Amino acid sequence: MSRVPARLAPLALVLVLLVVAGPVVLAHEVTYKGTVASVETGKTIKLRVNVVDEKTKKTTAMPFEADEETDIYRGAVKVKLADAAIQKGEAITLVVNTDDSKTMADTIHLPAKK
Repeated sequence: MSRVPARLAPLALVLVLLVVAGPVVLAHEVTYKGTVASVETGKTIKLRVNVVDEKTKKTTAMPFEADEETDIYRGAVKVKLADAAIQKGEAITLVVNTDDSKTMADTIHLPAKK
């Protein structure tokens, strides 16, 4: 009878790991780095970003969006969407969870204002 729990221990460990680590493993976050090509303001900001492909080094214009739920950092400081003042021509890094949306940014990193 003492052998049954010992045999189930590895299975129990695997199940616990799946429950704890499953959501992290299943998230599909993609990071895009580039330069802001255009900005349309409103309740949701629409961005067009010239993204550089790391492998081919080719630039492609891609659309993105940001809203009040997007975490925006200017330098190391977290700022609100209204205070971000995203400008055409500035460097930008966007993190998008492609499980939720292909264009809605979860996080945006901008350079610190001088």
